[in-house]
Amino acid sequence: MLKDADNVVMEQKDSTSRNGGMASWDINDIKLPQDVKHTDWFQEWPDSYVKHIYSSEDKNAQRHHSSWAMRNTNNHNSRILKKSCLGVVVCGNDCSTLDGRKIYLRPAICDKARQKQQRKCCPNCSGPLRLISCRGHGGYPVTNFWRHEGQFIFFQSKGAHDHPRPETKLEAEARRSIQKAQTAFSPPCPRLKTFREIK
Repeated sequence: MLKDADNVVMEQKDSTSRNGGMASWDINDIKLPQDVKHTDWFQEWPDSYVKHIYSSEDKNAQRHHSSWAMRNTNNHNSRILKKSCLGVVVCGNDCSTLDGRKIYLRPAICDKARQKQQRKCCPNCSGPLRLISCRGHGGYPVTNFWRHEGQFIFFQSKGAHDHPRPETKLEAEARRSIQKAQTAFSPPCPRLKTFREIK
């Protein structure tokens, strides 16, 4: 279930205050704090310049999960995993589904697949799709950093997303399953009325 923006901001503030002065570390520090009193609740939609300390037992943190569309980026420090935001794919006609929602698709991770994705039709109106790139970190994509140290997984985000949230991975998989089922039983293009109606 998605949380509204105010709740996410409050949770992020709470997690920073729970660890008190712990927010003074940086992901690139030689040594990171190990006297952590409380670990943070996992954040599915981290935004802005935030830091979190997760337990090394947290499955989402172990998988470096984010509901933003992120891909691994080249990093010269092998101890730190760096991920950059790919933005969101939207309908070029700015259409809405019958329930008033906008089309915010998850961009494909691979460059070729992302280019191919933009040549497809909007699943709602069959219009063109277009990519809105993330430029929330001084004109560059928002970057997330992950580092495993002892009992903790340290997370740091740099930049604030300047685009709408894409569908989650689960929503994308559900939409693709529905599309496959419908294209198997219907003629090609006036296909899906809406990919979120069914949910």
